[in-house]
Amino acid sequence: MGLYQRWRRLRLPGLQACGLHTALEAAVPAPPACLVERLGLFEALWAAQVKRLAGLAQKEPRTIRVALPGGRRVEAVAWNTTPYQLAQQIRYQAPSLPASIALPLCVRCTRAERKRCFLCSTPSSATLANTAVAAQVNGEPYDLERPLETDSDLRFLTFDSAEGKAVFWHSSAHVLGAAAEQLLGAVLCRGPSTECGFYHDFFLGKERTIRGSELPVLERICQKLAAAAQPFRRLEASRDQLRQLFKDNPFKLRLIEEKVTGPTATVYGCGMLVDLCRGPHLRHTGQIGGLKLLTAEYTRRGFSEVKTPILFSTKLWELSGHWEHYQEDMFALQSPGSDRPTSSQSDHSTSHPTDTLALKPMNCPAHCLMFAHRPRSWRELPLRLADFGALHRAEASGSLGGLTRLRCFQQDDAHIFCAPDQLEAEIRGCLGFLRSVYAVLGFSFRLALSTRPAGFLGEPCLWDQAEQVLQQALEGFGEPWDLHPGDGAFYGPKIDVHLHDALGRPHQCGTIQLDFQLPLRFDLQYKGRAGALERPVLIHRAVLGSVERMLGVLAESCGGRWPLWLSPFQVMVIPVGTEQEDYAREVQQSLQAAGLVGDLDADSRQTLSRRVRGAQLANYNFQFVVGQKEQSNRTVNVRTRDNRRLGERDLTEAVGRLLELQNTRVPNAEEIF
Repeated sequence: MGLYQRWRRLRLPGLQACGLHTALEAAVPAPPACLVERLGLFEALWAAQVKRLAGLAQKEPRTIRVALPGGRRVEAVAWNTTPYQLAQQIRYQAPSLPASIALPLCVRCTRAERKRCFLCSTPSSATLANTAVAAQVNGEPYDLERPLETDSDLRFLTFDSAEGKAVFWHSSAHVLGAAAEQLLGAVLCRGPSTECGFYHDFFLGKERTIRGSELPVLERICQKLAAAAQPFRRLEASRDQLRQLFKDNPFKLRLIEEKVTGPTATVYGCGMLVDLCRGPHLRHTGQIGGLKLLTAEYTRRGFSEVKTPILFSTKLWELSGHWEHYQEDMFALQSPGSDRPTSSQSDHSTSHPTDTLALKPMNCPAHCLMFAHRPRSWRELPLRLADFGALHRAEASGSLGGLTRLRCFQQDDAHIFCAPDQLEAEIRGCLGFLRSVYAVLGFSFRLALSTRPAGFLGEPCLWDQAEQVLQQALEGFGEPWDLHPGDGAFYGPKIDVHLHDALGRPHQCGTIQLDFQLPLRFDLQYKGRAGALERPVLIHRAVLGSVERMLGVLAESCGGRWPLWLSPFQVMVIPVGTEQEDYAREVQQSLQAAGLVGDLDADSRQTLSRRVRGAQLANYNFQFVVGQKEQSNRTVNVRTRDNRRLGERDLTEAVGRLLELQNTRVPNAEEIF
């Protein structure tokens, strides 16, 4: 899950210039006095609980036995060892591969070394701690950072399980509740998870409802809170303490009286939020990955994000021309009650019953329907629609491969409806968008102009006009390009963007396609400046293309050695001895509070050198080693995954430097730290 979170937090050029970064920093308003008072009481109770548990651990240093997944049994220390610490000791093993596979599967692996291949399997040095969201101890849900108390049968929950999803979504609901409290002054009620998400009930007052203008601000605050990587802290409080904590929330007070039957109940604190909850939760909000800066960049460039159905009648595909030219690559099926048997794929016949449906292989016809659903004016143009929905294409089995070619995938797909005199500026904007994103990812690219194919739709004169517009845009862009005669789409010419992965294989990712045909077929019109109806031009464009393909190419390019700004393994904190473990946790929390990925290896049974080497093999960009000297000076001793020793650095300065290197997206943070 870690890599996915880093990918979603993609930082693109122009974000700071457009004020988005500043807006996120300033989005969270000053908390009301009642929340400050509640947090102060929680902190006092939390400090008392930490002191009490430390006393128990020191007074009763009992050894307990823990049964791990797979039948392995280990020893742990009661009131000290946490499930997360044990998860860090559980290494993944590569899946077995058929002996008939004799070729290397990536540039860095051979048949004898596949356990170390980033693409063929999860790296053998990765640990379960990277994917676990919570634990089960003797069958009961358990927080990963909660110390074990007795002999335990320990299992781990990941997002792949229904229980793990529930933990993930419920933790997300807490972030929404915190934002609602701070922005709206909401009184929180229920915030449960659902099968595919979460919701939160809250009370704003008898006459108060959420205004539409508040929703974007609420989302920005959620993004800010998620990015802060605030830890979820579990507190056991007495009934009197619960009443004091929630004295301003009638709903929680009623719950305390009706549902709390024992002497204590659990309360979770996360940032400013304090909530009555059974748990468990994620370790910190950073695991939610709430920042969606790629979509924010789309918003900055004037795109509206839309969602369209995945299943349409084939009448739509006939109208668009796809059924005639593309049906071999479409999945078709009969609607319920049809006399014909259901088929998972088209029978490739141009005749079909009226109740035939097809999964969408692209979004353009649906976006044309959205444009046509009401009268349009020239003042609305250019209209830019972005769609990140799933697409399905019936690719031949021989063409499938890893992430690079799939039958179901997502595109950062967008369509621009514009007037003819806006074409040049829009094409320039599309090319600039491509260059800015690929520069962030560290890719060079090659452009190609693909022209009219056999079996094209429309009049040759329209094709000539479209090809001339694209050629002029390419010549003004200043990057080299090739001419590919006859490789255009059946509805219009296009600019294709080609990348090469670490094996030298080419991949067509981004694309810009000019289309005069779909506006004709769907009879799209808008009222021009003079009052007459005019026909828009449609631009199809994608920057990443298939998100899965781009991830595959990027993974091959990095070979597991991700740059700091995208890495799911940024810093491993390693205490020299058990005496430095508390300080090491403080270092870890400082990293997480800054929005950085910080893990902790406090396994005292392993030597220091072995733990450092393990972090380097796992491709942690940095290791922060802390001993007695570092604890006294509040510093960290910095090493890199290449075993470069950068020496002792002040903790605050080291965290700040990492944050600076991450935000500037440098490819070589380890060299210039």
